Amino acid sequence: MRIKTILEFPEKLPESILTFFGFLLVLAIGLLDSITNYDLSVSLLYLFPIILIAWYEGAVPVTLISIFSAINWAIADLVSGHIYSNFSIHIWNAIMMLGMFLIVGYSFTLLKKFYIKEREQAHNDDLTNVSNIKFFYEQARVEISRSAIEKRPLTLAYLGIDNFKYVNESLGYMTGDFLLHEVAQTIKATLQSTALISRFGGAEFAILMLGKKNENSVAIIQVVQEHLVKMVKKHGWAVTFSTGVVTRDGPTYAIDELINVAKDLMKAAKETGKNLVKYKILDMQSISS
Repeated sequence: MRIKTILEFPEKLPESILTFFGFLLVLAIGLLDSITNYDLSVSLLYLFPIILIAWYEGAVPVTLISIFSAINWAIADLVSGHIYSNFSIHIWNAIMMLGMFLIVGYSFTLLKKFYIKEREQAHNDDLTNVSNIKFFYEQARVEISRSAIEKRPLTLAYLGIDNFKYVNESLGYMTGDFLLHEVAQTIKATLQSTALISRFGGAEFAILMLGKKNENSVAIIQVVQEHLVKMVKKHGWAVTFSTGVVTRDGPTYAIDELINVAKDLMKAAKETGKNLVKYKILDMQSISS
């Protein structure tokens, strides 16, 4: 659940269409190369489809299109009337051209990996590997506007770890950090790609869910709660979880308002016994469990 950048847009296209387009482009460049005089080189144009495929498709497709580009270059070089003193020179040049295409292609596949890694690091909390607060706010504002336009409910949960201070003091801060990481990953694994998760504060997490029916929101968080309880029992950690859940089904609210409502519900859950989920639908009705 995040904004697609221009570098990610073609990922929406089926791989076969993008690859087919790349090979067609190589054929067109090869045709242009064959009808121009050999003194006028257009070899650099082959790099465009190679870079395109390298960025969006990966190592195997870029290998195939590099070979295809080198073959087209070799054919165009012969058709253009370029005469070599020895035919082996033509073969050697074609091999060198293939090497250049492969080097450029593989370089861009590596660059894409570095780009993805840097993007994730910029968006993620280092300790828990879920969204950081800045990225959460950016995406939440987009999703709130989108849900209002599409007239879909939007649910936000605010989860706090009960007795987290005890873990830090009795078991050490390394164990506390590991607990935070495991909580984040358990939430992430339970909800998969249906929610945006972020760490808020020391031992609190915000969870933004989309398209869930009002009556299902609590059930979904209860499943998260059950998985978390099983996880901490497995590790022997004496902690529980208090969660506030708010669904906006009507007028648009700012993300800060939704977080404040959910946070107040979480605090109320802690004050009334802990290990509870409290739920509210804004401007409609209030339900607690």
